[in-house]
Amino acid sequence: MNITKNDLRGKKVLVRVDFNVPLNDGIVQDTARIKNVNSTIRYLQESGAKIILMSHLGKTALPNPNQSLRLLKKQVEEEFRSKIVFIDDCVAENAANIIDSASVDDIIMLENLRFHSEEEDCNEEFAKKLASLADFYINEAFSVSHRKHASIFAVPKFLPHALGFAFKKEVQVVDNFFQNAASPKMCIIGGSKLSTKIKLLKNLVKKVDKLALGGGIAGAFLAFLGNGALKIFDPKEYRDDVVEIIENAKEHHCALIMPTDFSALISDRDTIEHSIISSEESNASIFDIGPESVELFKRHINESKVVLWNGPVGLFEKAPFDFGTRILAEHIAQRTRENHLTSVIGGGDTGFAMKKFKVCHDMTYISTAGGAFLSYLEGSELAGITAMQDAYTLE
Repeated sequence: MNITKNDLRGKKVLVRVDFNVPLNDGIVQDTARIKNVNSTIRYLQESGAKIILMSHLGKTALPNPNQSLRLLKKQVEEEFRSKIVFIDDCVAENAANIIDSASVDDIIMLENLRFHSEEEDCNEEFAKKLASLADFYINEAFSVSHRKHASIFAVPKFLPHALGFAFKKEVQVVDNFFQNAASPKMCIIGGSKLSTKIKLLKNLVKKVDKLALGGGIAGAFLAFLGNGALKIFDPKEYRDDVVEIIENAKEHHCALIMPTDFSALISDRDTIEHSIISSEESNASIFDIGPESVELFKRHINESKVVLWNGPVGLFEKAPFDFGTRILAEHIAQRTRENHLTSVIGGGDTGFAMKKFKVCHDMTYISTAGGAFLSYLEGSELAGITAMQDAYTLE
């Protein structure tokens, strides 16, 4: 089912966005999630619809001035070039009157949804109150659509609805990677904890040609495989999962690429020194993959047509342990610029690293979604997609 700008003209449209942006003394530090919804907001402005934005900010369940969406008012006004009419309570008794009296050229923004515990409880009465403010609903918050919250899962029950343009792009990028992208396909998976990536790895080894591991995730595999350099990881803790992933990789002809050397701090009673190691060191604290491993990863990147990267391969925030993540980011960016590679960067820390190393504009696609991007990569069902099965398509 399609819906056009003419269909939305004069309608009140409730848009779930994710403006959960980092703040420092009330100042927005990263505007990516605000900019990300620009296409949908422009579409609605051109349609003559009255736009009502709703979002959360932070993890609070109680009103907190430091997590008020009012702090974003100036930034949102500048981005969308519209006056913001701010409503201090998302389900205030006078909210409907304020919305009705606002100009169609204004954008209405509701206060933090999570100031009401009913949001995270997915309370349907709360959802009905939100839905009563509008004629139509758009989900433009892929980044929280793995959560079964009222504004994501319940509101669409009470309004005709559609997915926003950025939301659809996130889904299409992952779907295209698995279904349509040219081979060889390579994934680089990093991060500190294997426990957060087990489901992802089990899904990936069945669908990609190469799987390179970094960070603590690589450590868990190497400990199981007998490399003492990463002895801090208990090979028994995830033994069954690691065995299953290795066996599935063999069955599905997925090459598992492991680091062969590491960047570490070596300490004794008198000194602490940075060293590159490839075998067990009794006083080693490992924080990055080493230069030999970086070259190994680069060779496999050169053989690939598509690379998807989720999770830094080391402690990229601090030199010299930014080396592995930085060099790989620069290499992937160069290959992408030269049209040798399609590069997909899975948000969170990985996206932040790309920004730090100034390669964002060279990558084919960088997700801002974090946990939802990871969940979708895992093959998990997202509440925000489930709720939109009978959605309209914006034309």
